[in-house]
Amino acid sequence: MKKNFILFLLICAASLSSTNLQAQSCGNRQLNPDIAYFLKMIGYQDLSLEQLRKMPIEQIKFAGPPAITYPSNDVKRIKISADSIPVLVFNPTHGKNLPIIINYHGGGFISPLLPGLEHSLWLEAKNYEAIVFAIDYRVAPEHKFPAAVNDSYSAFKWIAEHGSEFGGDTNKIVVEGNSAGANLVAVIAQKAKKDGISNKIKLQVMNGLPIDLRPKNMETSVSYQENAVGYFQTKAACYFAVETYAPNQFDNPEVSPILNDNLKGLPPAVIINAEFDPLRDDGVLYAAKLRKSGVKVWEKCFPGQIHCLIGLLPDSKVQKEYEAFIKDAMNDCFKK
Repeated sequence: MKKNFILFLLICAASLSSTNLQAQSCGNRQLNPDIAYFLKMIGYQDLSLEQLRKMPIEQIKFAGPPAITYPSNDVKRIKISADSIPVLVFNPTHGKNLPIIINYHGGGFISPLLPGLEHSLWLEAKNYEAIVFAIDYRVAPEHKFPAAVNDSYSAFKWIAEHGSEFGGDTNKIVVEGNSAGANLVAVIAQKAKKDGISNKIKLQVMNGLPIDLRPKNMETSVSYQENAVGYFQTKAACYFAVETYAPNQFDNPEVSPILNDNLKGLPPAVIINAEFDPLRDDGVLYAAKLRKSGVKVWEKCFPGQIHCLIGLLPDSKVQKEYEAFIKDAMNDCFKK
């Protein structure tokens, strides 16, 4: 089980960083003691690109943390749009007119929405007093790019039209993603702008953001050099995820959304980075580019933490700080 859990977390993202970027000041290179203990507890070890390539894909695809129970009547399992995209709808408060959070999970574009992620989604809906729509988009290698993008965008449009039927307020939609899911959030927001419907998104939240999937840029990123190995998300895992998801498609803006030069008018954004994440500079770069385009950005880097803030306990000080940061952004956007 430990080995499978490690593999799942190793492929939590898929990205390669961008060129000529200076490292963001974030901490003093001291790993948080609780995270250091977490890594030791689960027996973390790095895997090389060759090891990942030789491993049966099922062993990677379905590796994940154990499932934690929660009230079964707090979730609805539905299929939406003409493509029958599986979606889980979490509403622990069973309230009405609640904010809508559309969540896109991580997993390197390889893992589906695993049972081990459901408790955290339920807890998020509870803590934010919102309805969480969790999208189980198609994944590689069976379904390479653009399958994940197509499913994610179709789901967003469907929920924007039908979210009220589940107790949601479609005037308060947040699109949110971790790792690979954060990449999809950036792409969805850009596609919505192109189609003239980005006003339906009040906030985009991206944690552990992969924004540039071009392999040539990996070696120029400061955070990639600092955190290539030893902190869960590795350079090798990023290479593997990228080549599995979108081979020879790295220059497509719907794969590497940093390549879209017209970002003006995108919804406000929250970008979460971690000191010991190889992808830290990706988030820094996109935040800067959004601001330059006039987009309001809330940006925070958590010192001592690893990719996607993995390993935090739900009641920890850092987890509460993270939630408060996002709640403040949500409240600000919903006032308008």
